[in-house]
Amino acid sequence: MEENDWIKRLEQLFFSAVHVCDYTSNPGVVQRRVWKRFAICRVIAGKGSLSMDNVVHTVFQGEWFLLKPGMQVEFQTDKEAPVRYHIILFSCVALTRSWSDWHTEACDFPVTGKLHIPSNARDTQEMMDTLVSGKYSFTSLEKTRRKHLLHELLIQLMIHVKEATPPEVGMDRALEYMTHQYMKDIRIEQMARMAGLSVNHFIRTFKRQFNMTPIEYILKQRMAKAKQLLFSSDKIKDIAEQVGYKDEHYFSRVFKKNEGIAPTLYMKNKVNRIATLYYGLDDYVITLGLRPVSALSYGQRVARHVAIPALQAHSHQGLILDSFNQNYDDLRRVQPDLIITSDRLEPNESLHRIAPTTMLEHTNHFGERLLYMADIMGRTEQAVQWIEQHTELSRVLRGRIQSRWGKQSAMFIRVTSHFYRMYGLNNQTGALLYDDLGFYLPRDFPEQQWAVECKVRDLQLYDADHVFVMVDPTEEARAQLRQLQQSSAWLALKAVQVGHVYNAGDIFFKTLGPTGRMWAMRYVAEQLGVTLR
Repeated sequence: MEENDWIKRLEQLFFSAVHVCDYTSNPGVVQRRVWKRFAICRVIAGKGSLSMDNVVHTVFQGEWFLLKPGMQVEFQTDKEAPVRYHIILFSCVALTRSWSDWHTEACDFPVTGKLHIPSNARDTQEMMDTLVSGKYSFTSLEKTRRKHLLHELLIQLMIHVKEATPPEVGMDRALEYMTHQYMKDIRIEQMARMAGLSVNHFIRTFKRQFNMTPIEYILKQRMAKAKQLLFSSDKIKDIAEQVGYKDEHYFSRVFKKNEGIAPTLYMKNKVNRIATLYYGLDDYVITLGLRPVSALSYGQRVARHVAIPALQAHSHQGLILDSFNQNYDDLRRVQPDLIITSDRLEPNESLHRIAPTTMLEHTNHFGERLLYMADIMGRTEQAVQWIEQHTELSRVLRGRIQSRWGKQSAMFIRVTSHFYRMYGLNNQTGALLYDDLGFYLPRDFPEQQWAVECKVRDLQLYDADHVFVMVDPTEEARAQLRQLQQSSAWLALKAVQVGHVYNAGDIFFKTLGPTGRMWAMRYVAEQLGVTLR
């Protein structure tokens, strides 16, 4: 981002809340939290370390940090010189104008984390001192002045950061190298040179600040990555090489000494507390006979979520995470052994600070995915049982639907606040309707498209014998549905004219998991008057 662009961006900030506080790290205790608001931190005394999204920094008096919401933060302090911070917590948005309308956007600072501010930057020091001295001011005018001064401080900090050259020597450089290059052959002498210290001084300083030796720190990074890689089909030899061990047998001995179990048995025998962070993944875990310690809530996704008894019995005691505002502090408290997420979510490096995290590629081939997970976790029997049951259910329902209705087309439509979306073959509803139940796509629907967003007037292009409609749980989406139902294009559809329009309920999300998919097969069949009885 060019300098003029980010200065203009900073000038657009609007502050809704500002709070000033002091904070002292507790010696000997690692304090972890997921940051909720933006914060400017200035170190006023002591020394220690501060980890932000897996990047560890040393902390000394006079240094500055800018934290952002969602950042995974760990405070640690020197036992002999506890760190004290002045912290300004604030909430803000960027206000932008388009013609006559104003819009709010998320803040995007050009730099976050450790700010390399020149020691002679007296303007920023004086602004911070003024903000701290006025922290007990509560009148409306004083609060407005505080927001204005904070705005000025942020702009000056960013200007100083852009002008400053980050130091290339010191403990921070050694830490960063060890954190990201742990798979290499790291020599302590090399790290000591990076830090500008003698070997003995480097080891003593490191242990005092982090409560572990440099070798223990490197081992910690290697073991964390190894646990993540063990949730894959990679061979132990390949995993060993990826985390820095040329000899797989030596890796296995180190792993067993550190974790108490051989790497070949780790996933099958030691990983019992699995956190899932995408729809359907909890279903996979339960189908394999395990109980996830977390799952996403469907409450904000569907108008009415119908519980499946086979899943509800295993999941109701776990942590239910808000799908729009996931609280990783709560996730840390349930102490998962493993976190499973999906490539449909933005990668979040902070999860690795809680537990080894693996990201699964989305697929509609449930049998293959289930067998893949089952082989890693020693649950092949459960996976094979589901595949057999699913195959039989599909055979029976396809036959009965065709016997009653003949060869018929079907379409799944989702009504949102902003668009109508029709789903094709390459998604979970396509797998349900066309693979499992034997319907076919409307003739002119583009087969390679996983979905098509359309206007009301376009509906007749994909006229189907049966239409399943899902409506997002918002008033705007319900208004869109009413508008759709009153349109001449909708009333002209053959499924509407003969009464073959059905409420899709929450099958859009249920079909993301194997047990939910079988439930959805029965649900759709029942809508068509077909049962297993």
